[in-house]
Amino acid sequence: MTSRQQQRVIVIGAGMAGLMAAAVLADQFAEVIIIEKDDLPRTPQVRKGVPQGAHVHTFLGYAVKAMEEFLPGIMSELYEAGAVQIRRNKDIWFHDAAGPTPIRDVGILTPSVTRPLLEHVTRQRVLALPNVSIKEATRFTQFCTDGNGDVSGVKVQTGDIGSEISSNLVVDCSGRATTLPRWLVDHRYGDVESQELGIGMSYTSGFFQPPPDLTDDTWACLMLAIPPNTRAAYLTPVDGGLWLATMYGRGGDMAPREAEGFVEWTKGLAHPIIHEKLSRAKPVSDFRSYKIPKGFWLRYDRMEQFPGGIIPMGEAVTSFNPMYGQGISLSAGQARAMRSALAGGLDRLAQRYFEASEALNQVGWSVMETRDLEHPSTVGERPADIEDRWKMGAAIRKLAEADAEVHRLSVNVTHLLESPSVLLREDIVERAQKLVN
Repeated sequence: MTSRQQQRVIVIGAGMAGLMAAAVLADQFAEVIIIEKDDLPRTPQVRKGVPQGAHVHTFLGYAVKAMEEFLPGIMSELYEAGAVQIRRNKDIWFHDAAGPTPIRDVGILTPSVTRPLLEHVTRQRVLALPNVSIKEATRFTQFCTDGNGDVSGVKVQTGDIGSEISSNLVVDCSGRATTLPRWLVDHRYGDVESQELGIGMSYTSGFFQPPPDLTDDTWACLMLAIPPNTRAAYLTPVDGGLWLATMYGRGGDMAPREAEGFVEWTKGLAHPIIHEKLSRAKPVSDFRSYKIPKGFWLRYDRMEQFPGGIIPMGEAVTSFNPMYGQGISLSAGQARAMRSALAGGLDRLAQRYFEASEALNQVGWSVMETRDLEHPSTVGERPADIEDRWKMGAAIRKLAEADAEVHRLSVNVTHLLESPSVLLREDIVERAQKLVN
């Protein structure tokens, strides 16, 4: 056995980031312990620790590919459990600033699935790994340190009983509520820069029974807010034969949490199609709301000093606008980066991890920045090239209507499967500029 295969790692949080981290770490360490504050449900249910779990969770192609690497066959298990397979962009009607995008099969298959079912199936697979265990209803309270100031384990609380668990590595997947920034200040590592964009997003979701005369049960619709309109929407088929409808509003424009007002609110969307669909469907659940005041990227990679024995991952690092569906993919990319960094051992692991994950995080940030800064209510610094980004994006979008290959590349970039640089090829830029000029 190698030295790492004789060691223990602790993962804080059993959300999707924590589960993907555990799947990767199980190949590297003798023992993986997940610490989870919730008493986890035995069937797919929204839980307290994932308040956003009642809303649409978009799966990008990047997440599909990465999760299949971590847990081979996981997509088939999701479909067997009831997830609906969506052919991008054949089974989804996507409406952006230029109107409806072309309906073409670009070769990307993604599951449309509720967050509770996604977590349930993934958790079952991860906990089936022989060296992975979970401590439920157990609250992380603080990091432990060794004589060098590095993290050497965690203190936890289960009911009235406190305990300490030593480890060779801690992976913080505790989400937006992470206490790591405060701990770094308290232990004299300094402040971590928080790169932020005030997006003022709120969203409200509910389930609907499709109308009985529905002929296409895989139909989905994603509609972006087109400035000055503040409203966006995602309506998609999910497990259980239902539609899940999530309405996104900016600047306090939140959809009501009662059925009649919710459907009425959709009249204010950029296109009437979702209102028409929901007007014929039957609401079958309560409606839940959630707010995201800002998107942020905690720039641990820019710190002069960072302790050993700890890696932050998921929304403990990057928490962007959920409208763009990047959360699970960015967590998956960070899990890949961690796996790559571990090849060099535990010494200076965090520095290699930050370097390996920076590029994908930057792409995700750029997407949010480019789209959200079009809205006057967004608060944040405008990059010098933002106008050029908007112009080039509009030009390539127009070209994609006529050119199926450019459309395929555009969707691949959106799904984080290819670098945005593929759309800046000289021939594509030249043809796109001719169209808008």
